[in-house]
This record gives sequence, C-alpha cells and structure tokens, in this order.
Amino acid sequence: MSTQNRAVQIIEHLSNNGFRANKKLLDEIYGDPRVADLPLVVLCIAGAARNGKSFIMNFFLDYLIHKEKDPSKAWELNDDTRLAGFEFRDGEDPTTLGIWAWNHIFVIEQDNGKKVAVSLIDSQGTFDKYTSYQDCSTIFAMTCMFSSIMCFNVFTGLQEDKLNDLAAFVDHAKKIVDNLGGSGKLFQDLVFIIRDFHTKKYSDDDNGGQIYVENVLGHVEVKERQQLRDVLNSSYERLFGFIFPYPGEIVASEKTSKIAEINPKFVYRAKQMVVKLLSQKEFQIKRVGPTEMSCKDMSDYISMVVKCFNDNQEFAPKAVQTSNRDFMIKLELEHASQTYDDLMGKAFIDCKTGYTNDELVALDKKAFEKIKDDIRGRIKNDGIVAEVKEKLTDKLENIFNNYKEKNELLVRAEKQRIESIEAQLRHEEELAKQEVEAEEKLAIEKTEHELQQEKERQQHEKEQADAKNEHEKIQAEMLRQHEIERQAEIEKQRVLEAKHEKEQAEILRQHKIEQDESEKQRVHDAEKHEVEMQRMENESNLKIAEAEAQRQNMGFLEHIGAAFDTLLS
Repeated sequence: MSTQNRAVQIIEHLSNNGFRANKKLLDEIYGDPRVADLPLVVLCIAGAARNGKSFIMNFFLDYLIHKEKDPSKAWELNDDTRLAGFEFRDGEDPTTLGIWAWNHIFVIEQDNGKKVAVSLIDSQGTFDKYTSYQDCSTIFAMTCMFSSIMCFNVFTGLQEDKLNDLAAFVDHAKKIVDNLGGSGKLFQDLVFIIRDFHTKKYSDDDNGGQIYVENVLGHVEVKERQQLRDVLNSSYERLFGFIFPYPGEIVASEKTSKIAEINPKFVYRAKQMVVKLLSQKEFQIKRVGPTEMSCKDMSDYISMVVKCFNDNQEFAPKAVQTSNRDFMIKLELEHASQTYDDLMGKAFIDCKTGYTNDELVALDKKAFEKIKDDIRGRIKNDGIVAEVKEKLTDKLENIFNNYKEKNELLVRAEKQRIESIEAQLRHEEELAKQEVEAEEKLAIEKTEHELQQEKERQQHEKEQADAKNEHEKIQAEMLRQHEIERQAEIEKQRVLEAKHEKEQAEILRQHKIEQDESEKQRVHDAEKHEVEMQRMENESNLKIAEAEAQRQNMGFLEHIGAAFDTLLS
C-alpha cells in the first residue's frame, strides 16, 4: 500500500451542530482523471461509537488493494497478513470524527471485463458523549445518501432499541429520496454486521447471519413492532446479514493489525462478507433515483448534501429532497446531453456529404425520442420527467446547432467538390478529344511503319533462310569428314587391341612353361631331400643301437665287480 494512500476527512463535524465538506479534497479524490468517468460503487459504514467500524473497514480495504493489483487471483488472508489503513484503537474516545474516505479510488475489473471505481467511506460513531441525537441522525442520513452499499455495525444482536434507532434514522433519510423515481428505496444494499454474536443456532451456519436478520425483520404480532419492521423492510433493495464471533482479547483490548492475533472464525466470517458484498460478478453502482453516478459526480453530490443539511438545521426533509431532486435532474441532463451528442456524432462518422434539412431534422427527432423513451423508462415521477424534458429541449438545441453548422460546412464542401468534379470532367473531355485526334494520327503512322517493318522482315527472313541452307551444307560436309576420321580411328584401335591380345597370349604361354619347370624342380628337390632325411635317420638309429649295446656291457661289468667285492669282504 502506498504511503500516500490514507483515510482523509472529507466532512468535518463542527462544534455548532454544522458540517463542512472539503470540496478541494473531494475534487482531488473523485475528479482524478484515472477514475472520473467510471461508474461508482460506494461502500459506507455506520453504527455506534467505539464498536470497531474502522477495524472492519480494513478488511474491505485489504481486499480492494489485492483485487486492483491482480483481479484474477483469489484474495487470501494468512498469519503474515497485516491490516492497515483506517485508524482504530481501544478506549472510550472516538477515533473517527465526521466522515472520512480512503483517498485512493480503486479501479476493479469485473468478470465481464468492464471496470468500476470503488470508494470506501467511514463515518463518526453515533450515540457518543460528544454528539447530539440530531447530529447522529444527520451523519447517518448523509452516509445513507452517499452509499450504494450501506453497512450498519452493531454488537451482540438486533435488539428492539437498535431497530428503533435505525428506524428513526431511516424515517428521516427516506423522505429525501421519495418521489425520485427508480426503486424509491433509501438503501440500495443494506448490510447488518452483527459483532460478538453468540447464538449457536445461527453461528454454525455459513448463512446464519442472513437467516437471523430476515427472522428478526420478519412478521411479529405486536402492531408497533411490526410497523417498525415495515419501515425498515421498505427502505432497501437488497438485504444482507453477517454475524461475527468475538475477535479475541488482543483485538478487544489493544490495537492489532495482525491476522495471526485475530480469532480465525472472525477472519473467516470477514472474508466471507467482503467477497459477497464486493463480488466481481455484480457491483452495486451508486444511483440517485434511477440515475447511475460516475465518479466525477460524487464531489458535487456530497457538497450539495452537506449544504442542504446545514441550511436546514431542523432537518427539513422537503428542502433536502428538493436539492437531491435537482442534483438528479442535473445528472439526467448531463447524461442525456452526452447520449444525444454520441448519437448525432455517430450519424456523422461516415457522412462526408452532409444531410438535407429534412434528414437532419429527422436525425434530431430520432435521437431526442430515444432519450425521452430512456428517461420515461427509468424515472417514475411524471413531474421530474416533464422538468427534465423541458430543460433538455434548450440544452439539446445548442448541441443541435453545432451539428447544424457542421452539416452546413459538409454541404458546402460537397457542393465545391461537385463543382470541382464537373470542371475536371470538362477538362477531361477536351483532353479526350485531343487524345482521339492524336491517336488517329498515330494510327496512320503506325500502319505505315508496320508495312515498312513487314517488308524488312520478309527480306531479313529470306537472307536468314539462305544463310541457313549454306550453313547446313557446311555442317553436313563436316559431319561426313568427321565420320570418316572416326571409322579410321576405330579400325586403328581394333588392330592395336588385336596385337596387344597376341602379345598377352605369348606372355601367358611363357609364364606357363616357367611354372611347369619350376614345379618339376620342386618335386625333384623334395625327393632328394626325402632320401637324405632317410639316410640321416638310418645313421641315427645305428648310433643309438651301438650306444645301447655299449651301455648293457658296462652294466654287466659293474655287476661282476660288485659280486667280486662281496666275496672278498
């Protein structure tokens, strides 16, 4: 989160029961070119003082910061998350005085791809020791008028005293929007945020808050209580209820921004509520009557509401209603003028020649009827419709005159263009006549030239034919001589090959004779070698036999000698 983004006081609660809007700051916030023309969603919170409204607002703030940065990614809260933004603290002294807004308007992309601007507004707590009942009523009424999503923060449950207080505020504020057309409701979305809720019957159900609120505002037998509920039930277009458990000791007794220090069930309920109220599938666009507001309209609207309350200290609803009615008419006139300008502008996009007076009047009538049908379809109050139409006639006449002047410029330009075309055509006709005469002269010259060319062509073809015949004769003679030389060369080659074959045959014959002689010598040498080897073997065998006989004789003599030695011993 940028250090420049913070909660700023847009309406100051003065000591003399009055209020002051910071117009310069409002223009900076809601007139920012980044968001000025986007449809506006405004989420406001109100309730008794010191009941943690600002603490709850920081959950909405964290969600919007995330979704503006990455609209397709799911919003997560974990132990590392720290909530920051709207200031809150424990104790009896109020933190929020007057009415505050986050000074950064969030641009959120819806699931359908369209973008909306979202503003968060926090209000001074009611029923504190510093604020009169009248001022509490005024603060609540203004917050209601600013919001498209109005959150009412209460503790433990919707007891009858809280419903009575809310009904009193609603009864005052509802008179402001009577007879403005649209749904005729004070609230577009009315949200009950019920803190420290302990009824187990509802607490265990994810939809328990909605069931509880619908049951409390349902039918009762006591007439006075039913009348109170009828007032409340007639004040909203959509009703939401959310119940929260005790957030934990640290939140209740100290200032903490750490999700890890908040009761996980409380965090779960907060996430469920934020995602439901600021769903990207369907945002609740702020309306005055049936007229949707763009972001840039909010600064004037807030200033007008504050002035009206200041001018009517006793809270005269008729005076407030008149101011609100005038602002809605102003928005309708601006919207209608823009629509008329767009329709007429579209008709002139592809128009290059301008329209006749009858055609232009028909375009004006068609656009005006479309705008009147749109106004009648959205605004139920005939008096407002008549006043818008009356003021619109003069306003659209000025725009029509601008398009009338533009059309006259187009018609004059088209007239000049046609005159220029006609002059160009006359010039082209003269040029065409001159061109025909020139072409006829050229045709005659061309014919004469072609005849001369044909004569020269025929002469050239004859010369080429003669040259070709002579060339073919020379080529034929050259081919004949070449064939004779080729045949002679073939014969010469044949004789040489025959001679070579004869020489090769003689070489082979001589080689065969030499091989046969060599074989005979080899056989002879082998036989001679074999005889020599036999002789050597015989000699060897003889020497072996002689050696053996000698060895035997020596053994016999040794035996006789031994025997003789024995006898002598």
